[in-house]
Amino acid sequence: MTAAIKPWVEVVTLHPDVLSEDFSEDIFALDLGPLADGNPNVAPVYRDPEHFFRASFLTSGLKSLLKDVLSRLEGGGGNRVLKLMTPFGGGKSHTLAGLFHASRTREALDVVPEGRDLPRPPAARIAVFDGQFFDATKGKKMPGTGEYARTMWGWIAFSLGGREGYERLRKQDETRVAPGADEILELLTDGPNVILLDEVLNYLISAGGVKVQQTTLRDETLTFIQRLTVAVGNTKNTALVFSLQS
Repeated sequence: MTAAIKPWVEVVTLHPDVLSEDFSEDIFALDLGPLADGNPNVAPVYRDPEHFFRASFLTSGLKSLLKDVLSRLEGGGGNRVLKLMTPFGGGKSHTLAGLFHASRTREALDVVPEGRDLPRPPAARIAVFDGQFFDATKGKKMPGTGEYARTMWGWIAFSLGGREGYERLRKQDETRVAPGADEILELLTDGPNVILLDEVLNYLISAGGVKVQQTTLRDETLTFIQRLTVAVGNTKNTALVFSLQS
């Protein structure tokens, strides 16, 4: 005779965030751009690296991706260009947030037993491009400069190298003409680097309406992405992760 299975409500303890009187379903909506920008309106569970990993379950897929990226930052072998393809609500933003925190604050992974055996590279330079939060017409303001990065490559250059990094590609950013792979490679010399691209298709739709000489900003951006993947593939300690909704 087998024992009756207990109802799940008698076995499972809900997370304190769910039980809180202040709980709102908005907490499940995470956008990578505001997180990377340090927006104080992003829920603390996402902003604080240790809080994030305590509240996360490291699935085999997430752990494998973290291992791949952290290994690349140490100079390990393997593909340095990684693609995430998920359906809507498939955990894409959560995964990218995990990569963002782990690459910048590796010790935060130690708060969960599953994360302690992952590689331990030095803190990486991180560039996050979120197409929902980058205006195709005027670009995005670079903190502390009073200037706007007008293109994806201008923003990535500034994110990785600050003013000095931006100056490397200033002309290409101002003219909105994609830099060559050799120029991108020079930008990636001082690694380790992590480049996270999210909602790129969203941005490309708008960029198609911006004329650049005889072409459009969309075509120049697509050219840049192709050259970026080539450049990243020729580095020792850079990882590029981009997302696509299936």
